[in-house]
Amino acid sequence: MGRVLLAALVLLVVAALLGLYVWHVRSPEQCPAMVDVVEGRAEIASRGRGGPTPLSVGQPAGPGDLLVTSVGSSVELRWTGDAAGTRVKVGPRTRCHIVRAVRRGRDGVSETRLRVDIGRIWVRIRGQLPPGSTFEVETPTSTLAVSGTVFSVAVDDSEATRVEVFEGSVAVVGKDGTSGTLTAKSVTAITPDQVALDIEPLTAADLAEWEKQTSMVGPFLAVESPVDGVLVETGSCIVSGRVESGSQVFVNAGPVEVSQDGRFSVAVALEAGGNTLVVTARDSGGRETMVVRTVPRAAIVD
Repeated sequence: MGRVLLAALVLLVVAALLGLYVWHVRSPEQCPAMVDVVEGRAEIASRGRGGPTPLSVGQPAGPGDLLVTSVGSSVELRWTGDAAGTRVKVGPRTRCHIVRAVRRGRDGVSETRLRVDIGRIWVRIRGQLPPGSTFEVETPTSTLAVSGTVFSVAVDDSEATRVEVFEGSVAVVGKDGTSGTLTAKSVTAITPDQVALDIEPLTAADLAEWEKQTSMVGPFLAVESPVDGVLVETGSCIVSGRVESGSQVFVNAGPVEVSQDGRFSVAVALEAGGNTLVVTARDSGGRETMVVRTVPRAAIVD
C-alpha cells in the first residue's frame, strides 16, 4: 500500500513539474521597446502609473503605454532581442498606443499590436517574424497585419487612414470588411465610410519623402560627436555614436570598430580650416545610412 501511495505521489510531482514547465514555455513574457531617439518634446503615459512624463533615450516603453509627440517632434523605438530588427518611428503630433508586446516560449513567437489615434508612424521589420508571430497596427478605420516589411500609417483629424508600403507587403482590413494587400511602393487610403480599397503606386514625391526616413530605409545611425559646425581648436576630434546591431561603421571610408552594444568611437585627424567627416553605417543587406559633419579647425599658431 505504501509503495502505491509513493508511486502516486511521484506521479503527482512529475505532473506538477511538467505543468509548470508548459506554463513557463507558453506564458507570455513582456517584450518592451527601447527608446533610441527623442527629437523635440515627447511624453509617455503609462497605464496605472499617473499622468504623462517626458520621454528620454534609453527608456523602455511597453504594453499599456501611450506615446504622445508634439508639433515638430519624433521618437524612435527598437524592439530589444528581436531578430527581425523591428523599429518604429513615431512622427510629429501623434498619439500611439503600445497595446500588446509579448513573446511566448523558447521559439520566439511574438505578438505585437500598436494603435494610432492620430498622426503618423513608420515601421521597419527587416527579417521575417518567427512562424506564428503577429505584428498588427490598428487605426480608427482599419487593421494592418505585417511580416517582413517597411511601411507607414497616418491618421488625420477625420480618422481617415493612409497606408504606404516601401518594402514588402501589408494586408489591410477595413472596419467595414473591405480588404486588400499592398505591395512595395504602393499606397491606399481608408475613410470611415469607404466601401472599396483603392491601391495606387507611390508618387515621386512620396518616394522622396521616404528617402528622408534614413533610420527606416537604412540602418539606424546616431552620431553623437562631433557637433556639426562647432569649432575645434586641437589637431583631432573624436567621432562617436551608436549603430544598430550587426552593422558596420565607416568614417571617411575607413572602417571603425563597433562594440557589442552598438557603440563606436574613433579619433580623426583634422586639417586647419574646414573638415568634412562622412560617417556611414552599412547593414548585412548592403543598405547604408550616411551622416555628414562639417568640423572647422582653428589655425594653430606656433
